[in-house]
Amino acid sequence: FSNPYCCTVASRFHALALGQRSKMSGVAATRSRALSLYRQLIKGAKKMPTPNRQNFIIAKTRDEFRTNMNMKDVKQIEFQLRLADTHVDTILVQAEHLSRLFNDPRYRYDI
Repeated sequence: FSNPYCCTVASRFHALALGQRSKMSGVAATRSRALSLYRQLIKGAKKMPTPNRQNFIIAKTRDEFRTNMNMKDVKQIEFQLRLADTHVDTILVQAEHLSRLFNDPRYRYDI
């Protein structure tokens, strides 16, 4: 390659093709994914039909993210992100189910 920029682009493309990323882009991607999951969990909590359930999920989410904020082990970070992704799905399913249940006139509950 005669253009130095072209070599840089080509080497980055080659590294990405091999599945390698620079440390910074991996950290940035992981941080972005974690923040996205955090937002999804908070939004899911707000869909819960009762304030107690909403507050519990919000507090638990904040506590878990603060606890794991300084984690360094890549495998453990990936595990926690997969776990958070599963929790998002679970919370959304529970919110929908409980909202339907609480809106059913045949269901009696005390808040």
